[in-house]
Amino acid sequence: MSKHKNIPEGSRLEDGHLHDEHHNQGIGRRDFIKNLGLVTAGTVALSALPFNSLMASPMVQNALKSAGDRVLVIIRLKGGNDGLNTFVPVFDYGTYAGYRPNLAINQSDLLSLNSMYSVPNYASSLKDLWDNGKMKVVQNVGYDNPDLSHFTSTDIWDSAQIGQSDASGWLGRYLWDQNPDFVTNPPTDPLAIQIGGDGNILFFNEDDLNMAMNVVDPDSLYQIAQTGSLYNVIGNQSCYYDDQLDFMKSMINSTYYQSEAIQIAYNNATNAVTFPSGLGDSLSLVSRLIQGGLETKIYMLTLDGFDTHAQQDTRHEDLLVELGDSVKAFYDDLQAGGKDNEVLTMTFSEFGRRVNDNASMGTDHGTAAPLMLFGPAVNGNGFVGTDVDLSNLDLFGNLQHTTDFRDVYTTILQDWMCVNELTSDTILGASYTKLALGFDCSSIGVDEISSIQHLHQLRYNNNKAVIILSLPKSSTVKLEVYDLTGKKVISTNNEYYSKGLHTLQIPGQNRLSSGAYAYRIFIDGTMESGKMMKE
Repeated sequence: MSKHKNIPEGSRLEDGHLHDEHHNQGIGRRDFIKNLGLVTAGTVALSALPFNSLMASPMVQNALKSAGDRVLVIIRLKGGNDGLNTFVPVFDYGTYAGYRPNLAINQSDLLSLNSMYSVPNYASSLKDLWDNGKMKVVQNVGYDNPDLSHFTSTDIWDSAQIGQSDASGWLGRYLWDQNPDFVTNPPTDPLAIQIGGDGNILFFNEDDLNMAMNVVDPDSLYQIAQTGSLYNVIGNQSCYYDDQLDFMKSMINSTYYQSEAIQIAYNNATNAVTFPSGLGDSLSLVSRLIQGGLETKIYMLTLDGFDTHAQQDTRHEDLLVELGDSVKAFYDDLQAGGKDNEVLTMTFSEFGRRVNDNASMGTDHGTAAPLMLFGPAVNGNGFVGTDVDLSNLDLFGNLQHTTDFRDVYTTILQDWMCVNELTSDTILGASYTKLALGFDCSSIGVDEISSIQHLHQLRYNNNKAVIILSLPKSSTVKLEVYDLTGKKVISTNNEYYSKGLHTLQIPGQNRLSSGAYAYRIFIDGTMESGKMMKE
């Protein structure tokens, strides 16, 4: 099989320092705090608030309890997962084997999923999830003009934006949209929990505020769950430095103001099954917190090691076994507690691997890759999107992507989190195509959906703020704008608007001084709020 020569520098192990630069770039303004593994920008900011501001906000608590108690668990397959050796295209096995003389999995070592694809026999847990209707796969996921740098491509997946040098995360924007009073009235339960995954921007909003609780590893979260704090501050205190260290530990503990809710949930439940180590440690804790009643709606975990430039055969096998066994145990445990239908799990990787193997018994950075979804919520098994096409590779010898990764995101937002199309488009920055992933919001009550679907979005047109209304029925609308001292500077009368989309102009904003303002919009008396800028 011919090899492609137009290989981007830095995407292969043999590129030496150029490949190392791919791994060592990306140290930005957020990374210092994150890499400490102690606190986040969000928890630092919140710890400075007066005590009474830590009481639960009704708006935040309502959002936490929305969408039928649905939970999203994300597993990052860090390094770039090899989709061809995860889901072997048996319908074109000869071409696949020709490109991979060293790494092709023998047909006798495959477990059939359907007439088109098989998994390696060591991935028997994935096969079990498939057979029980708890697994779907979106094929050929990627984006135009892919970047093969780990850090740049990770930022693209995290932000859902391409070419943004200082982007926020798509889930950070979602959580901020749903919880506009997060800073002044933070919830008693974390909106999201991230275990590991240092340096990513997934949960940062546009104001550089981390909307998630971050812990460096599952042991740290276990410590919080079991004791209510991250560090034990009862030391020997034999010297001045012990006192100073205990003081620092106390300060760090104070930033985890939601520890009590985590500890209560942890003590309210137990695990019914035995989990494997590694990823299983994190998922066992997530399962216990969900079953214990923690109102957190998004969990982010990382399974590292998928950058398989060399000796991929054994390394990739171990990773797929860990993934499959951990996810299967997770859903077995949730099922025992009656919570499995409420939890959707999604994997993603910053890119795939090249079609042909290399001289080091591995694969180099590629483009399109499969994205997996797990849980009874997917309502059966199946492959979504177009099949891999090994006869139509790009100039670099990579698969052509046929599904934009933001198509998956918009489906998650609209059909799992139950936000409306306007909100989804605003969060992602454009409109994308929903996929048939097996779930929707038909089982969620109308009142519950309306409680989480914000009916407005603030946008800017020629440097002027306008409000886009998305009204499910005819309504009266009133607007108020305040400066940062709390003085009301703009107020409108109640006006009647028919059902549908409307653009609401903000009168008098030309007279405002430059700076930040808060606004409140009342739709049939129900208030929504946000922030606007005047240049």
